[in-house]
Amino acid sequence: MYGYEMLRALRDDFEGVWSPQTGTIYPALKRLEERGLILAEKKDGTEYYSITEKGERLIQQKIMGLPADIRFVSRYFEILDKAKKEMRRDAPASEEIPMFPRFAAMFEVEEMTPEQRISHLREMRDLHLSKLASIHTELKELEKKSKAKRGET
Repeated sequence: MYGYEMLRALRDDFEGVWSPQTGTIYPALKRLEERGLILAEKKDGTEYYSITEKGERLIQQKIMGLPADIRFVSRYFEILDKAKKEMRRDAPASEEIPMFPRFAAMFEVEEMTPEQRISHLREMRDLHLSKLASIHTELKELEKKSKAKRGET
C-alpha cells in the first residue's frame, strides 16, 4: 500500500472521527521505517509500505496488552458487523434491513437534555445487552454441542 492510499483508508475507517493529514502520516511512516516496523520499497517512483515481522510482533504485543473488556467489545462489534452482512446477503433485494447502530453514535448525540441523553443511553445499552445475550446463548449452545460431540459432559 502506498502512502496516499493508506491516508484514504484511514480516513474511511475513522469516518470523520479522525482525519489524518499527509503532514502527519508521512513522518509517522518514516519513524516506523526507522524503527524497523515497516519496510518502504520504491516502485515506479512511488513508495509502497509493508509491515515487517518486527512490526507484526509489536502489533500482537499491543493487542495482547489491551484489557480484556476492550478486546471483548471490539470482537462483539466485529460479530455484529459480520451478522449484519450475512443478513443483508440472505435478504431479498427489496427488503431493507436496518444497520446495527454504531457504537460511537452513543457519544455523538448533540443538543439533548440530560433526561433525553439518559433515555438514549439506556436504549443503546439495552439494545447491545440484548444482542450480547443472543450471542452468549448461541455460544453456550455451540459449546454444549461441541462437548457432546467429543463425549464430554
